[in-house]
Amino acid sequence: MGGLVESSVSGPERILIQVVRLLLQPGRLVLAALRRLPVGSHALRGALDLYPRPHYAYGVQQAAVLARRLGIPRISVVEFGVAGGAGLVEMDRMARLATADTGVAIDVYGFDTGRGLPKPTDYRDLPYTWREGDFVMDHEALRARLPQAELVLGDIRETVPSFLQAHDPAPIGFVSIDVDYYSSTAATLRLFDGDHGHFMPRVFCYLDDIVGDEDQVVHSDYVGELAGVREFNEANDAMKLSPINGLRHKRAVPAPWNDLIYVLHRFEHPDYGTYVGREHAETQLPLDARP
Repeated sequence: MGGLVESSVSGPERILIQVVRLLLQPGRLVLAALRRLPVGSHALRGALDLYPRPHYAYGVQQAAVLARRLGIPRISVVEFGVAGGAGLVEMDRMARLATADTGVAIDVYGFDTGRGLPKPTDYRDLPYTWREGDFVMDHEALRARLPQAELVLGDIRETVPSFLQAHDPAPIGFVSIDVDYYSSTAATLRLFDGDHGHFMPRVFCYLDDIVGDEDQVVHSDYVGELAGVREFNEANDAMKLSPINGLRHKRAVPAPWNDLIYVLHRFEHPDYGTYVGREHAETQLPLDARP
């Protein structure tokens, strides 16, 4: 992450800051070297943060593992805010690797206006940080890079309400929310209003815009994505979107992205209480156990 101090220093000073970071965290050099070596299973590389977007590797893999333990043969993963498409391309790749690892088929969907950010609605959309038209997509170039992912283009206030009925996706297990605005986040979270059959009992989520890259980007529970999450939780008694407490302490390589992983808990989902503990891995349900 950047910061106000870094943004005001000279080029040589920026290099010095990076050198100091490496000296204080020598493990980053080891990881950088390991990332270049094609060794280890997909699960191992994910556990060691050896992928360029480790949060996608984690979220997709966790969704697939949960599906495997519940005997669900096919799931969906979703990215809100595709922009240039680098994230969706990586999500698509992680889906194929997770399928090879778990046997669970994974469909990938990407939502975007296709025209960049809309006009901010009010102060909650952080207009001092985001501008209308930011993050424009090159549709044709992106489609050529996507082996299997499906783009859902248009205003998410219109595409989200019709998505479940129009596409009838397999149960959704991972959602990345990178829509910047409060208003867009609120519209995105309307997806979870759908029936339990369209979702896993716990949906892993990645919230991209709740920290900020610079000191001047000051997110809070009252603006931006966090405001959308707060209002969603206040409006729903049987569903809560919450961070995983202590995730960075469970990881072999603690990292800032650990704090951006949330889980949607669907307490009334028929499978919410189904046991999926560690020893369950030895007695998993067959993947055709569910329709």
